[in-house]
Amino acid sequence: MEEKLKRKKEEDEQMWREYLEQRKKQRAKEEEELRKLKERQAKRKLLRAQQEAKMLDMKRKQEEQRQKEMEDKKAKEAEAKRKRLEEAERKRQAMQEAMKKEQTVGKPNFVIAKKEGGEDGGPGAALGSSGFDKSEMGKTKEQLEEDKKMCMQFRIKPLEIEGLKMDELKTQCKELWEHIIQLESDKYDLEDRMKRQDYDVSTTCGEITHCLQYLFSLVG
Repeated sequence: MEEKLKRKKEEDEQMWREYLEQRKKQRAKEEEELRKLKERQAKRKLLRAQQEAKMLDMKRKQEEQRQKEMEDKKAKEAEAKRKRLEEAERKRQAMQEAMKKEQTVGKPNFVIAKKEGGEDGGPGAALGSSGFDKSEMGKTKEQLEEDKKMCMQFRIKPLEIEGLKMDELKTQCKELWEHIIQLESDKYDLEDRMKRQDYDVSTTCGEITHCLQYLFSLVG
């Protein structure tokens, strides 16, 4: 009886050892599969990160290219506008010089034309004299204001007063004041010239109308 119980106990112990050994192998297998799974997940995560990095880099380069193209376009448009305004200012100054010479001689002419949207010497006249004022009609108030500022940059030179002494500042103030007086004088002369031209045009038209009426009366 004791022998039978001992044998039974040995069989149970053997079965338990086999079970533990099988369980150990199963656990090792599961751990290996889990390790491989984690490695595959890590590789996929790294691959996705690399792909996202490439995509972001490509988008960044595209955005930089788009910004560069927009800046180049704006720079070209600004340069073209600057040249147009510079040409308009040059023509305006040439026209003023010609009018001053003619005024000195005293010969009447009809150079100055009254235009809506700008008095003589103003931004409207400068744009009109260059021949592209029609293209300005569709611009917004902000765009016209920007053109005006750019145009004034050609007419108003920046003051260079850095490091000047008090006597030099006084001299410059005196020169500026004399320049303002000269501009006011030129403005008055131009306005007076325009009035005289309007009168000349009105008188000439009246004379032509009177002559036509006289000729029609003879024919009739």
